Amino acid sequence: MFACLHDAGGGLTIPTMARDWRDDRIDELERENATLRGQICEQQAVIGAQKQTIAALEGRLRQLEARIRELEARLAKFSGNSSRPPSSDPPGAPPPSRPKRTGRKRGGQPGHPKHSRPLVPPERVTRTIVVKPEGCRRCGGALEGDDPDPYRHQVTEVPKVVATVEEYQLHTLGCPKCGITTRATLPPGVPAGQFGPRLQAMMSVCSGAYRMGKRAIEELVEDFFDVPISLGSIANLEQATSEAVAAPVEEVAHAIGEQAVVHADETGWFEQGKRAWLWVALSSHMALFLIRMSRGAQVAKELLGAAFAGILVSDRWSAYRWVDTTRRQLCWAHLLRQFRGFQDQGPDVRPLGYALELLTETMFHAWHRVRDGTMTRAEFQKLIKALRTHVIVRLQEGAACPVQAVAGRCREILELEPALWTFAYIEGVEPTNNAAEHRIRHGVMWRKTSFGTDSPSGSRFVERILTVVTTLRMQGRNVLDYVTDACQAALQGQDPPSLLPS
Repeated sequence: MFACLHDAGGGLTIPTMARDWRDDRIDELERENATLRGQICEQQAVIGAQKQTIAALEGRLRQLEARIRELEARLAKFSGNSSRPPSSDPPGAPPPSRPKRTGRKRGGQPGHPKHSRPLVPPERVTRTIVVKPEGCRRCGGALEGDDPDPYRHQVTEVPKVVATVEEYQLHTLGCPKCGITTRATLPPGVPAGQFGPRLQAMMSVCSGAYRMGKRAIEELVEDFFDVPISLGSIANLEQATSEAVAAPVEEVAHAIGEQAVVHADETGWFEQGKRAWLWVALSSHMALFLIRMSRGAQVAKELLGAAFAGILVSDRWSAYRWVDTTRRQLCWAHLLRQFRGFQDQGPDVRPLGYALELLTETMFHAWHRVRDGTMTRAEFQKLIKALRTHVIVRLQEGAACPVQAVAGRCREILELEPALWTFAYIEGVEPTNNAAEHRIRHGVMWRKTSFGTDSPSGSRFVERILTVVTTLRMQGRNVLDYVTDACQAALQGQDPPSLLPS
């Protein structure tokens, strides 16, 4: 391509044009390499950004999957696997678990004791009608004499009841000396209104014990007793009853704080359309209800008394944390439902939920044997000692699990762990708060039909009449008779009968 040039020494030299071409080519290649390196750096930056985006999206995907599991678990919650009350169960919720069938048919089994209505004693029989056969059922011959032990058949009936009406004619007479007229006053014990204490008590009991609305009470009184009455009169009579039983209810409030074992619970209520709470505290023979606008610790102290020194059976609601853990018993029925709820939080915690459920059911089975007398308390305490270790280990595993809802709940239970076992060592303490939940259920059903109360005075009537009705039923006393006596005492200015057990 290029002619070779010889220098003086006879050697060859590179032509100037070839040398320039080589240098240009080297520069071109370096520029291409620089361009490629820049492109590589750009691609690496893009890949790095894409990796970061992928990592962020994977993290977001994990969060969304966890959120989906949480929402699915929330949708799957009902009274059987959470702390929700049965009244909140949706229509499609599974029915409550029942004991498994043993293959026996429904109804009474062969050899079971007969249950029949006992005969009323003769002194309570209103009328006795003697019935004798007219002739022999075989030959038709005449029959005479008396049966020393006749077959007794009693028919119970309610007579037509029409309310009595007493009229007090108050004369107004003029004084012959000064000419001033004077009207007579009602005798002591006669109500200033138009309805007597028993009718007043009956309408209040219809509301407080049977959850009847005022319009239903109005119709009942007119249908049963032929007494027309207005809705406003019913409301006024309820307030009068509320005042009549206020002192006995206050007596129960003081006595509750002195009980050795008290169950407590709370549920939602509405007052004037605003969120409120219905509280209950009960011992073995009395119950106290309160309606307050708060669910905080100050109401719990009002309910139990700030100086409460007994043992409290409740759930884990924070309002009760002021009670020392050594004087508390947490409700195992709540725990069992929550352990079942763990199983709906995904495969990572399902085995944990199964294990805790099995341990809880083992405890309940042994406890039922203690109550039945087939296991001694000493044997039960020995079992509890071993069972407690397993429960603590499982709760610690749950506290370290990746599902935050389960981990937080396990940590919360571990903080109150000593309060799980009080019932095993102190007589008279139950492992569940079913007693309080059963008693407050009446208030829940009342709220669902009445939608709460329209005023603070209405709330006072509800809490007082619930206290009266529940306490009397726990003691086996007649509710209508007691409320009647309390209303009569209020009319006569006397002290009402006590609600405390005799």
